[in-house]
Amino acid sequence: MTRLRTPPRTIRQQIQQLNEKAEGLEHQLLQSQRLATLGTMAMSMAHEFNNLLMTIINQADMALLREEPEAMRVALQKTMTCGEQAAVMIRNMLGHARGHSDQVEILDAAEAMEAALGLLGRHPEKDGIRLERQYEDGLMVRASRVDLAQVLLNLIINACQAMKPGSGVLTLRTRVVSKEVVLEVADTGCGISADHMARIFEPFFTTKTARDGGGTGLGLYLSRKLVEKHGGRMTLLTEQDQGTTFQLWMPRQ
Repeated sequence: MTRLRTPPRTIRQQIQQLNEKAEGLEHQLLQSQRLATLGTMAMSMAHEFNNLLMTIINQADMALLREEPEAMRVALQKTMTCGEQAAVMIRNMLGHARGHSDQVEILDAAEAMEAALGLLGRHPEKDGIRLERQYEDGLMVRASRVDLAQVLLNLIINACQAMKPGSGVLTLRTRVVSKEVVLEVADTGCGISADHMARIFEPFFTTKTARDGGGTGLGLYLSRKLVEKHGGRMTLLTEQDQGTTFQLWMPRQ
C-alpha cells in the first residue's frame, strides 16, 4: 500500500497561510477593541459636552442681557473657556482615533499617563473618585503613542468602574526598577477574586454585566498583547475588596 504524503514545502506554505490569517484576525480584534474604547469615550464625553454647552448657552444669554461691559466680559470669558475645553476634548478623541499604531517613538511615561487620562473626557473626580499622581521625572519608554494610550485608557476605565460611585482612589504612578520603567494604574475597588485571576487575560472573558455597560472581554487580553509587542510585560497585584494594581513593565530608554 502506498502512503500519500504531503510534501514538506506544501506544509510550510499552509502554515504560513494560517499564520497570516491569524495575524489578520488579531488585527481585526485590535480594531474592534479600539472602536469599543472610542464608544466608551464618546458616552463619557457626551455628558461633559452637555454640561459645557449648557454653560455656554447660559453665559451667552447673560452677556446679551447685561449692559455693563465688565459683566459682559466675564460672561464671554466663561463662554470662551468652555468652548476651549470642548475643543480639547474633540482634539484628543480625534487624535486617538486617527493615530497609527505602527508609529513607534520615545515617550515620556508620565506624559503618556496624562494623555490617557485626558482621553477619558470626564475627570474621575467629578464622580467622587480621588486622583493621585505619583510620577518620577525623566522616565522614557519606546512604544507607539496610540498603543500605549489604548492600554492605559483601558486600565483607567476598568479602575474607575471597579470602584463604587462617589468613593475610591485612582492612583497613576511611574517608577523605575533596574532597567525597566513601571507604569501603574491602581484602584481601591472590589479587587479580583481568585477564581477570576486564572482567566483574567483570556480572550472574551469578562465579569462585566449588562448593568455595567457590558464588555467585549478583549480589553485586558489585547492590552497585554500590545505591551508585549513593544518588548514589555503586564502584571497585576490584587486583593479582594482592597483594590487592584496593573503594572506595565517597559524597557527604559
